[in-house]
Formats: sequence, C-alpha cells, structure tokens
Amino acid sequence: MPALAVSSPPLPESSAERVSMSTQLFIFQVLNGLGIGMIYFTLAAGLTLIFGLMRFVNFAHGAFYLVAAYLTYAITFASGSFWLALAASPIAVALLAVVIERTLLRHTYRLPHEAQILITFAMSLLLQEAVIIAFGPLGHNVPVPAGLAGVVFLGPYVYPAYRLFVVAAAAVIAALLWFTVEKTKLGSVLRAGSESSEMVQLLGINVDRVFLATFALGGALAGIAGVLA
Repeated sequence: MPALAVSSPPLPESSAERVSMSTQLFIFQVLNGLGIGMIYFTLAAGLTLIFGLMRFVNFAHGAFYLVAAYLTYAITFASGSFWLALAASPIAVALLAVVIERTLLRHTYRLPHEAQILITFAMSLLLQEAVIIAFGPLGHNVPVPAGLAGVVFLGPYVYPAYRLFVVAAAAVIAALLWFTVEKTKLGSVLRAGSESSEMVQLLGINVDRVFLATFALGGALAGIAGVLA
C-alpha cells in the first residue's frame, strides 16, 4: 500500500505573519547594510588610492567627506536641486584637495608617516571647525529628491527608492574606478607609480601631476560619499 502524502499543517495566521515580518526585516537589514557598505567603499576607495600610490597617510580624508555633506546641504537649499549638489559638491571637494595638496601636503611626502598624520589631522580639525563656524554645531538634513522619494516593490516587500539609488550609484562608481585603474593609460601610470615612482619619473611622466590627480580623485570620491550619505 503506497504511503500517504502527508502535508504540513498550515501555520496559524499569527505565525505566518511573524515569518513574513522576519523575512522582510532580514531583507531590509541586508539592503541597509549593502547601502552603507557601498558608501564606506566609495569613501575608502579614495583613501586607498592616495595611500596606495603616494604612500601618504591622509587623516584629513574624513574631513573632505564632511565638507561635501554640508556643501550638499547648502547647494540643495540654495538651488532647490539635489542633482546640482550631486554634481557640484565632489568637484568642489576635489578642488579643495588640489589647493591643500599644492600649498601644504606636497612638501610632506618625504616626511615620516608620523609627521604626515599630525599635519593631516591638524588639517582635519581646521576643516571641521570651519564647517561648524559656517553651518553651526548641529546637523542638517537634506530632503530626498522628488524622483527618489517613493518606495520600490521587491516582490511582496517594499524598500526606499533612494537607498537603492545609493547602492546602484556606488556600484557604477566602483565599476568606473576599476575600469580607470585597469584599462586606461592613467590607470597604468597609477599602478606603475604605486610600485615605483622613480621608474615612472624615468619614463618621462610628471610624478607631481600624477600625485595631484590622485589626490584630487581621492577627494572627489570622498565628496561623492558625502553627497550620497
């Protein structure tokens, strides 16, 4: 006699609801972690790029992130456009990084790491105090742009559209950064310079300009992270 197919008894409604809520919470937290992780990746990519090529310890990198966040607030409320802030803030931070590199940090490349840490930490404190003077000691919120203010349905679940945008934007940045480093002439110079800046200089490449471009790119990445956060 064939065995009877025995099915599991249906879960009580309250138990089914608890399972659904647990699954939704799990997916929500995974996506939250992914979004925050992508912001950290964008921030850390600039720091890694600077240290990897220049062997320079930049403790002011987090201050670039801070400046970009408050520039985003200022530009958004002055113009009413988050997208303008998304374009302008990283450029402004990159220009700030260029000014700092040309006027101060270029003279510290041959100093010990301890000296670089002290100098860039002092620069970080100066930038933080400048932000406090300009915007006050309290934090400010930037409204989510209208096009990303809603939610996205992921099957039976919903998730804020802006957070998915952050994940997608950071993924695009990661892909562009990989392509730049691995597939372009600039990337070849950066990778060669990370191994031996003397060799790059012997090939007729201006190492100072490479360092400047690297520092500006690192600042721009910190700026993008500050905008997205």
